[in-house]
Amino acid sequence: MSAEQNTSRPALGLPPRPSGAPAADAPLARMLSGRRKEAPAKKEEPKDAKTENMTVSIPTALRSRAKAAYKATSYAEGDNTWAHFVAKAIEAETRRREAEHNQGEMYPAWGEKLPGGRRLKDS
Repeated sequence: MSAEQNTSRPALGLPPRPSGAPAADAPLARMLSGRRKEAPAKKEEPKDAKTENMTVSIPTALRSRAKAAYKATSYAEGDNTWAHFVAKAIEAETRRREAEHNQGEMYPAWGEKLPGGRRLKDS
């Protein structure tokens, strides 16, 4: 066979690779460098910040939804662990309540234990 390609014959195999980056609306285009919107600088918590364990009961459906959201978005959102995701969610709700009910000021730290169980309804 000759080294020259016969342009009248169709090429067999894979089609030629497209040139250039995918369009901005391509599903994975946001993952390419220069195309991803960079998140604003996040306030990092000190590495030696004291942590405490916490046990709460939440509806199974909510827990499943939250785990699915964490698994699907943890890379894009910068969540290091499930605990980090949960802490960020609590932080966001705490800030919202401080803004709405306390002129954006932090409430004083509450060192005492919270009462357990359900609240009794007023009669």
